[in-house]
Amino acid sequence: MPIILIIAGIACCIYDAVLLLISPGTLLSSIFSFTHIWLALGALFIFTGGYRIKKGSYFWKQWQKKTKIIVICALFLCAVISCVNLYLILNPRLAKESDEADFVILLGGGIDKNGELSKTVMNRVDKASEYLVSHKNAICVVTGGKAIWSNYAEAPELKRQLVLKGIESGRILIEDNALDTIQNLQYSCEVLSRATGKPMGEILSSKVIIVSNFFHLRRAERLAHRMGYSDVMGLGIKVEPYSVLHNYVREIAAYIKLNLRILLTGKPQQITSE
Repeated sequence: MPIILIIAGIACCIYDAVLLLISPGTLLSSIFSFTHIWLALGALFIFTGGYRIKKGSYFWKQWQKKTKIIVICALFLCAVISCVNLYLILNPRLAKESDEADFVILLGGGIDKNGELSKTVMNRVDKASEYLVSHKNAICVVTGGKAIWSNYAEAPELKRQLVLKGIESGRILIEDNALDTIQNLQYSCEVLSRATGKPMGEILSSKVIIVSNFFHLRRAERLAHRMGYSDVMGLGIKVEPYSVLHNYVREIAAYIKLNLRILLTGKPQQITSE
């Protein structure tokens, strides 16, 4: 058993390294990456296995019964909450090919230090272009700003890639200031309002399709409804098999964080024209 724990710990550490190597970023983004949760888990497994080999027993056997009960109850509660949130994440409102949207919001997903989009983001571009080709009246907003550790804003490159795939430049609006999903949705509404001359309330009541990864759609839709969008659907992109586990673990954490934020602060609030 301790050997298995040590092997599992090493595997977690390797998984952390693989995720960083396949999707390289800047030094700062690598240091603060969520992928290091696997490094931390690996370290815990290795420590537990090593402790068992050295001491002849697991460290939790030294805990008092009351402490064990508290830890077990906490872990059970976390597991239940995670499962409920995972169920919600797995069931977003998806758009059909026949659905006619007024606007398409293509969410960015990061740009590397050389100004190139990742394969995952390019898959989003492909999905958005497929929809725009068959729905000529839809206007697209590409949204993604320049992170503090990046040299490039993402939105201009998203537009360039859509144009290369045959989408008319005039149908693509750039929003290059947003740094998170809330800002993506808020700033996109403002950009659409200015470009179309319609009040933001009319933009919010229009039919909108959000293009992102499948695991991210439910959170994006929840945010959109909180902010006043009344008719939102998603077009989802699958991620590479090696990153499925990591992305869904991260999304569970992000969805729980969002629910806590709404519960404790009431934010985000509905978009207004003020």
